[in-house]
Amino acid sequence: MLRFFGNIIQLIFSPQSGWEDLERDDFRPDGSRGDIDIRHLYLRCFLPTVLLCSLTAFVRMAYGEDFLGTLQTVIIEFFSLFLSYHVAVYLFSWLMPRIMEPDQGPDHRRDAIMIMYCMAVIALIFLLGNIIKVKLAMIQLLPFYVVFIIWKGAGYIGVPDRSLGAYMFIASASILGTVYGLSFLFHVLI
Repeated sequence: MLRFFGNIIQLIFSPQSGWEDLERDDFRPDGSRGDIDIRHLYLRCFLPTVLLCSLTAFVRMAYGEDFLGTLQTVIIEFFSLFLSYHVAVYLFSWLMPRIMEPDQGPDHRRDAIMIMYCMAVIALIFLLGNIIKVKLAMIQLLPFYVVFIIWKGAGYIGVPDRSLGAYMFIASASILGTVYGLSFLFHVLI
């Protein structure tokens, strides 16, 4: 878990170095798979992070919000991040082969890792929005920084330079679009 948070902090402060560190962790010099176990990363790191960041909405009760409204926010944030991860993985597995080199093909492991880390950064943005009492415009603009992190992750996934624009559209829509789209949809429905 500490390594997961260390990688997130590295991605936030230096995205290029963060992706390079993840690449070193993911593959050994002999070409075999590295230390990153996606199942462990998902169950022991990603889901607890999403749950913890969602539960910080209860801090709003100290600012005068009612319990049911806060509980609604917790549920919406958790399920929008949880479902968005799965939708984004599905969209990546469907769309990424179209933009990769024919002989290379996508690495679905790396796609899932990249999506997990970007979603964790979005969860931290939700955390900031929950613990800060006033609405700050800067917090609303932080998802654009996630787009920068996604852009720096193109090398980690192995996207060819000619497909960088398509990758940015696919990744941004898959990651940010699903999180904020589902969040909006849940707010409308609940």
